[in-house]
Amino acid sequence: MKPHFFGTTTDPLYGVYDEPRTTVQDPPAVLVCYPIAGEYMRAHRAFRQLTNLLSRSGAHVMRFDYFATGDSAGGSADMSVARWIEDIGTAVQELRELCQADKVTLVGLRFGATLALLAGEQDDAVEHVVLWDPIVAGAGYVEELEGKHIAEQRGRGGSLDTSGTIGVNGFPVPAPLRAEMREIDLCAWKPASPLGVDLVVSSEREDWERLGKHLGSLPGDNAYEVAPSAGDWGEADEFGSALIPQQIIQSVVARVLERNG
Repeated sequence: MKPHFFGTTTDPLYGVYDEPRTTVQDPPAVLVCYPIAGEYMRAHRAFRQLTNLLSRSGAHVMRFDYFATGDSAGGSADMSVARWIEDIGTAVQELRELCQADKVTLVGLRFGATLALLAGEQDDAVEHVVLWDPIVAGAGYVEELEGKHIAEQRGRGGSLDTSGTIGVNGFPVPAPLRAEMREIDLCAWKPASPLGVDLVVSSEREDWERLGKHLGSLPGDNAYEVAPSAGDWGEADEFGSALIPQQIIQSVVARVLERNG
């Protein structure tokens, strides 16, 4: 495991690179894209498990923090969907340089999956994207975040105003960022060229089923899988507890290895 900063010297991004733990022919290069807000913390151990399984299978793996999140540079006022998509492109290039790979697979969870899909179509080096429980409709996700903010504030006797920056589990979500999120609808996504997409979800849900049908109608080798798993990524819980849904993690790993076998 090699923690390091990359990107520009003025706004460096923080990443962790794991080398393959076994030798395979044509090892895959996998960039893992985190969710945001409280889900970032809740997914940390699951992402460690995912990274370990991939590296043990011979993959080069890197996970990183978007601009203004985690240990990367930047302030919350400058968060944006466009910047985070750009960050994924920067991280793809960094991973390719680290392991001398021509092609990269993106694996994203929740809003990280949404960002991965949007970034993947803009980068010729990305040939495969795995969407793990993605956010399909940005407008609904913003309502969810604002609802959590209101619930937290009501419990503290604070302001219920959502016109500016809101806080969700201690994570700031500025109004301009939420405005960008509202415009996202993956069921309207149409790539300029085919991109292999695997949609792997933890339950049968209307929005995921709708996205699965949409992906199936597009050119390219796209697939939809339900890997039943318990747990709620947005659930507030006691400090130190973890959500590690083994079945869906195994399914995500299998999808990566099958595409790169």
